[in-house]
Amino acid sequence: MNIGQYKQAKTREIIEDAISQLCAVGFTPDNAAGLLVFQGMIRIESPAKRKEMAALAAREAEDTED
Repeated sequence: MNIGQYKQAKTREIIEDAISQLCAVGFTPDNAAGLLVFQGMIRIESPAKRKEMAALAAREAEDTED
């Protein structure tokens, strides 16, 4: 496993743990994931980067293939 793969795997592990913890206090998995998205968005300081991430989220929301 190279460093990029390790970082990706670790990131997924952290996110899955956060979703699990939010579900433990009553959120549905979808609401927990949405909360993480929103909380992440409001922490992006650069308006340009925030807009870029919002556009990416909008494109991904339209993608019906998972």
